[in-house]
Amino acid sequence: MTQLSLEPVTWRVRALAAGGRTVADSQAALLVLSADAPPVYAFPDGDVERDALPDAAWLPVDGRPGYTVLAPAHVEAILEEDELLTGHPRDIYHRVDALASSRHVQVTLAGETLAESTRPMALFETDEPTRFYFAQADVRLDLLEPSATVTTSPYAGSAVWFSARIGGELHPDVAWTYRLPIPQLPRIAGLVAFRDEFVREL
Repeated sequence: MTQLSLEPVTWRVRALAAGGRTVADSQAALLVLSADAPPVYAFPDGDVERDALPDAAWLPVDGRPGYTVLAPAHVEAILEEDELLTGHPRDIYHRVDALASSRHVQVTLAGETLAESTRPMALFETDEPTRFYFAQADVRLDLLEPSATVTTSPYAGSAVWFSARIGGELHPDVAWTYRLPIPQLPRIAGLVAFRDEFVREL
């Protein structure tokens, strides 16, 4: 892990291991940001239960004696205050904003229009292209069928995916929706987004 910075956080952080046992509980945690790994929390040594896990589960923090990181393989869940995280901790410098838009956007694939709208929800995320989320009324749901794919984003939640069947040919995993996004991003709940290569502004 190439450590970039250690950022203090003001909320309580708890780490749970297998079986739901709390192995770290702190109001003085640090968010460890790095160039080559997702963010993780570092805990003061006095706020961890070292004997609850093998020694290899606890990793030192460069430049901050007295703090330790719980190796992700040993973490079953992370709580910020009393809210369960989806995936890894969120980078405090990574923004996600969902804004109502009047842009005219269209989704086409294999000669078919899968979605078109002048009222999309535009999602702006740090270091990502703008993504447009469509109301289901603006989507050809008859051309979509559920996929087995499920993906997780700490900035949005768990997404279920859809494939498109056009002219008898199946195009796998072309669209997704967050049925229950994280509480911080309620505006995209139930809306449908498509892979970037199929979306264009008119």
